[in-house]
Amino acid sequence: MSEPYYSDEFVTLYHGRCEDVLPSLSGVDLVFTSPPYNLRGDGTRPSGGDFSALADGYADHGDDMPHAEYVAWQRSVLRLCWSALSERGAIYYQHKQILRDGIARLPLELVPDGLPVRQVITWDRASTYLRTPTFYVPRTEWVLLIAKPDFRITTMNVDDVWREPVIASQSEHPAPFPIGLPARAIASTPPGTVLDPFSGSGTTLRAAKDAGRKAIGVELSERYCEIAAKRLAQGV
Repeated sequence: MSEPYYSDEFVTLYHGRCEDVLPSLSGVDLVFTSPPYNLRGDGTRPSGGDFSALADGYADHGDDMPHAEYVAWQRSVLRLCWSALSERGAIYYQHKQILRDGIARLPLELVPDGLPVRQVITWDRASTYLRTPTFYVPRTEWVLLIAKPDFRITTMNVDDVWREPVIASQSEHPAPFPIGLPARAIASTPPGTVLDPFSGSGTTLRAAKDAGRKAIGVELSERYCEIAAKRLAQGV
């Protein structure tokens, strides 16, 4: 495994492919991640104002894989994340429903056989990002909770609809998500190490650091690593 791109008392960030880093990790207690959505897959184009910045993909990822190849890739990454978990760990996998060729592509198809989806958490974005005559206005996305048998939450006062408004961001990353999403997962689970294999601008890592948790991130783009490192270097 390569030297960290960034490291401090709480966070270690690696620049590279998560497939190369994940096999060396173990004892992770919580994974919170939002992978590329493959919005340009099979020759389609991103729709809606919130996703217009992804018209050309990410800095070092075209977001334009054939759908079958994308499914295989995501299943492979989830298996690696599962192998890195402790016996009480869980994966929070944030993704969206995508309409392609008149058919809804649901995030559940990205979960490999044998990995138990315990719950589907609904992220209420508190805003809409697309209006079209072909389907109802989308307002929500999903967070799939994929959990080991010994996984437990620490509260009974959090329901399965998480309302976290999307706020206009000045980040150079084209698809940041609200820090409240990983913060909710972290706050409602026992202390332990947090992992994000698609770290982007470092939102999950920042949420972990703010909560005093150890965290590990992996990001393919050096540009996004730089954004995350600057964000993480700020005080809690």
